[in-house]
Amino acid sequence: MLKKEKSALVEELRERLTGAQNIFLTDFTGINVKDISELRRSFRESSVEYLVAKNTLIKRAVADTPLDQLEPYLVGPTALVLTDGDGVNAIRIITKFAEEHETFSVKAGVMSEKFIDPGQVKSIARLPTREVMLSRLLGSLNSPITGLVYVLNDTIVRAVRVLSRVAEAKQSQEDS
Repeated sequence: MLKKEKSALVEELRERLTGAQNIFLTDFTGINVKDISELRRSFRESSVEYLVAKNTLIKRAVADTPLDQLEPYLVGPTALVLTDGDGVNAIRIITKFAEEHETFSVKAGVMSEKFIDPGQVKSIARLPTREVMLSRLLGSLNSPITGLVYVLNDTIVRAVRVLSRVAEAKQSQEDS
């Protein structure tokens, strides 16, 4: 590859990396073409980009950028997972694939300009989905109001019972 081609490739890679909100480095050692194709299909369905590049080109692309903290992890086979949208969804895909394939692993990542290590990736993957978290929040917000409604309703029911008993007692006194 000519020097001009390499520098153009590095510049294109730099633009992709700096433009992505979430970046994850994965090690795809020992993964066959069929499984990688399956992974790529999962990523495509979620609007996630998956690409393989030489570590030296990635190092040049991240040099003198906030992403240079990824440089120590650019060892061995490295694939990049890039997404502008939901980084958690990409993490779930990566984690699920890693559970099914022992040799596949996450090296490191950057989410919204914050570095994350493989342990943090696993922790994020275990978080409930956005919809589940919103429903839990809604339930928490509704709980005090629901409790108040039950208490007020119970008070009214008790008052009606007392008045009913008073009326029955009065009726039985008149009948006697």
